[in-house]
Amino acid sequence: MNKIMVLFAALVLVVMSGCADPVVFAEVFQLEKGQEIYTRYNLWYDDPEEVSCLNIQSGAFIPIGSVIEPIGTDSFPERIRFRDRKSGKVFAIRFEEAYRLCTMRDFIAMTFSSENPLASIPEKSEQEKKIKARIVRGEVVPGMTRRDVELAYGPPPAIRTPDKRNESWIYWRTPTQQIRVVFRDDVVRSIINTDAGL
Repeated sequence: MNKIMVLFAALVLVVMSGCADPVVFAEVFQLEKGQEIYTRYNLWYDDPEEVSCLNIQSGAFIPIGSVIEPIGTDSFPERIRFRDRKSGKVFAIRFEEAYRLCTMRDFIAMTFSSENPLASIPEKSEQEKKIKARIVRGEVVPGMTRRDVELAYGPPPAIRTPDKRNESWIYWRTPTQQIRVVFRDDVVRSIINTDAGL
């Protein structure tokens, strides 16, 4: 009986230590040696070791287009670890599949990029320059496109916005306060503060 208990405890320990196949950034992006990885959008955090995959917009943020160095992933609890090259600070995103409704691999692909997203934002007109400045500051205002919103705030969490074709996207400002970005003809019409309980 003791041998069975020891074997069972060893099996539980192996499972709990994260024996699952880790997600490797280089495989997600099919990177060549020396190729850089960038943040696709602004990533907010209060605690760098507990960055929410919901991208709750409180505290500081890692700016869109920041170069990062992958450290690795943990499978229990699920974490995505990386270093911001500019500040040298280490971050860990707490990934929760139930909130994002996707795999960790898909979440990494939607959060990071092998191409700098800032390079794809047009700056030909004064209006485009103002929009880019707002995106870099993590702001969304009426007149922005869906793509602009996604660059500033990230993709809306699927648990509250299951389809990005919806006429409104919901984001968290704090763990208890949400905002609704309302579109008309794929352009932001208004931003409404809502209560998470509604």
